[in-house]
Amino acid sequence: MEENNNKKEKKVSTKRNMGFNSILSLISYVGIGCIAVALILALIFEGNSKLPQAFSAVGQVIAYIICMVLAFSWVRTHKQIAWLVCYVVFVVTIIVLFILTI
Repeated sequence: MEENNNKKEKKVSTKRNMGFNSILSLISYVGIGCIAVALILALIFEGNSKLPQAFSAVGQVIAYIICMVLAFSWVRTHKQIAWLVCYVVFVVTIIVLFILTI
């Protein structure tokens, strides 16, 4: 009976991971699409437009968010407090500096 419960738990866990990975993959796809469009628009407008900068900013934000989510899942598996403290410092630094440079 216990083996059946473990198998069911593993299936549910695998399904959740597959769903999470699928969503993350879709967001990554949109992010690289935004960066590609930004590079194409920069070539077309030769840097005389804000539109390429907007697409580039969206692509960067998506890339940063994906990195932060993946880093958090890694930090969550490592129980030492130093990893969490460094993660928080890194994320806050990225957010603050990105906002200041926009």
